[in-house]
Amino acid sequence: MQKVNILDYYVRSSLGDMKDILRVIRSGEVESATREVNTLDGKCDVPYFLFKERVADEKSAITNAIKEVVEALIKNLSAEEKAQTSLIIGTAILDKNVINAVEDTNAEYEHNPEQFCKTSLDSYAQDIAQELGLNAFTMTIATACTSSINALLEARNLVNSGVCQRAIALGVELSLGLMSDGFMSMNLLSQDKQKPFDAKRNGLILGEAIAGVMVAKESSPWTLLGAYSNCNSRTITAVSDSGDEFLEVMQNAMELSGVNAADITTLKAHATSSVSNDLAEMNAISRIFDKQLDFTALKPYVGHTLGACGVLELAMMMACVDEGFVPKTLNCEQSINAEYIPLKEHKECTEGIFMLNYFGFGGNNTTAIIQKEKL
Repeated sequence: MQKVNILDYYVRSSLGDMKDILRVIRSGEVESATREVNTLDGKCDVPYFLFKERVADEKSAITNAIKEVVEALIKNLSAEEKAQTSLIIGTAILDKNVINAVEDTNAEYEHNPEQFCKTSLDSYAQDIAQELGLNAFTMTIATACTSSINALLEARNLVNSGVCQRAIALGVELSLGLMSDGFMSMNLLSQDKQKPFDAKRNGLILGEAIAGVMVAKESSPWTLLGAYSNCNSRTITAVSDSGDEFLEVMQNAMELSGVNAADITTLKAHATSSVSNDLAEMNAISRIFDKQLDFTALKPYVGHTLGACGVLELAMMMACVDEGFVPKTLNCEQSINAEYIPLKEHKECTEGIFMLNYFGFGGNNTTAIIQKEKL
């Protein structure tokens, strides 16, 4: 598989930009906001990693928020270079008007012709690319929690096929009532903390984020060695306890990247803190790696940002290694496997090969492998 290099990254999260994220990771002092969700018994407040400055639920505000991240990544490009840069968005956000239509059917129905005017996030990508002078070829990918990591794989494909010289993979996730209500209805939202791989884990905490990375053939310390993505699920919302589906993508990603288990410096787990997902991932990990494996989870710091988590957690991992460490895992007091315990303390690290897992609804599973070479 042809490699591409990762030139740059930029994020906007509930914690702020990457500098703010690193400061919070160093301290381990994480705070989340709350938002109201609907339940079968009424309404309740749950923890939620929300932007400090709300992005209004309107096209202009969403466009400006996305554009801020794109502009940060292309600020040093010439007009000619911008024209050779494609934009690919990965998101779990449904078409806004479809959401409005669904919500209206749950209340007293009043016909609104605007419900059926399609304005998906793909139109955002097209509009932003045109405004900023980027390549006319844009894409939007919606594969649940793997959306933006799959956007990165498509960015790699575009560069390798010569469609463009460089490409931006962008993860976008904003707070939506339909999304949080849906997770609540499945009893997947925690009422207190996200506890990856902990015996007492009780669900995830959702989060907002917009994150981007740029890839190209140009020289960079960071390389996307390879990846593998499939769609294989026991049910639309779960996988087998054995972790067979996860095992397949992890093994194939290593084969396509030309590495083996012993080469992996650290694994970044998907680790949603849900009962079934964590069990399946832990079982897959234990079938590939020995118990000396260093692995961690990043969602306790920023929440589960769904479609944005692919690029956000990739950028977070890169930024931490650029700062000389791999972050510890918060809130895991008793691992579900006593022989495999996530990092309890920050680990010094400046280079290596890193496996990144992303496993989503509908059996959309992706593992990517990146490398930072010694400078």
